[in-house]
Amino acid sequence: MEIPEELLAALEGPAFELTNLPGVNGVGLGMREEEDETFLDELTVRVYVDDATDVPELPAQLADLPVQVIEFPVVPLFTPDTIRHDELLGGIQVEQAPLNAGTLGAIVLRNEDNTLAGLTCHHVCGNRGSRVFQPTAPPMPIGVAPDLSDSLGAVIDFDSPVAQTIPVPTGLGPFGGALWLGRAVDAGIFALDEAIQHNRTVSNGIADGFGPVDSTAMPAVKMFVRKRGAQTGPTGGLIVGIVLVAEWDGASPPPGHRYAMSRQFEIFFNPADCPDGILARGGDSGSVVFQSGTRNAVGLLWGGIKEGGRRAVMSDITVVERTLNVNLVWAFE
Repeated sequence: MEIPEELLAALEGPAFELTNLPGVNGVGLGMREEEDETFLDELTVRVYVDDATDVPELPAQLADLPVQVIEFPVVPLFTPDTIRHDELLGGIQVEQAPLNAGTLGAIVLRNEDNTLAGLTCHHVCGNRGSRVFQPTAPPMPIGVAPDLSDSLGAVIDFDSPVAQTIPVPTGLGPFGGALWLGRAVDAGIFALDEAIQHNRTVSNGIADGFGPVDSTAMPAVKMFVRKRGAQTGPTGGLIVGIVLVAEWDGASPPPGHRYAMSRQFEIFFNPADCPDGILARGGDSGSVVFQSGTRNAVGLLWGGIKEGGRRAVMSDITVVERTLNVNLVWAFE
């Protein structure tokens, strides 16, 4: 499904304004969804709410398109598990103290110095200098040196709404205005020097037979995709829309401000690829998302329903690569 850029641009202002309403956590544009969760090749404005039984008054149309309410309480997906991997590869758990756990999406090549680093979400790995562990961070009592045998290295760089310092102007439309701090990615990279010191090896592959990434591309609505997450393993779905604005609570914003992710992609589960009916849950943040049937990476998953659900949200992987100056496609020499 091709969505005109001028339509996306025209709806971004109203999307921020609608997300100011109580209970609304985001606004997207994509396929029309029926009550039985089938999707039609018709454009609709998708308004995401925390609770479909408690919806504020919404316009019937925006930009001459019908408005549809979707119950999808979007939150960053992080939670711990306990599996240790001596070979570091995409799809396994990593954790930052204090106990923000998610998925190591892939080992990536830094274009700046041709060194390897781990890629995950910023809300998983933390700010520059934070240490990342695999599988879990050890206890860190005050005054006692922590056990660093599972440490991989420190965070080198990140980008997320936390990095935005100038608020996005949203105007004072009929739904009100706010000071939004928005970004297009929630991603970070961390060093692997301590992992190498502890005799751990690295791989350019993804767990569960996904193999190494051989290309990257922009995602598109109506594309079938798959991912390997630390919590739910290999699952898949269909990209059903572009999320113009999604509220992001991966950190606390400055007083009077709100964090948002912009130009994201909504995935709805494919029953054939999700045996237990769950696409993603807490702990899957950081998973690299592939176009189904290929090793073409298209996204970095960061949000969904924490306890597990049929919907998830991802960033465009080409934007992640460009923003962090990394390459997912590399090979051992």
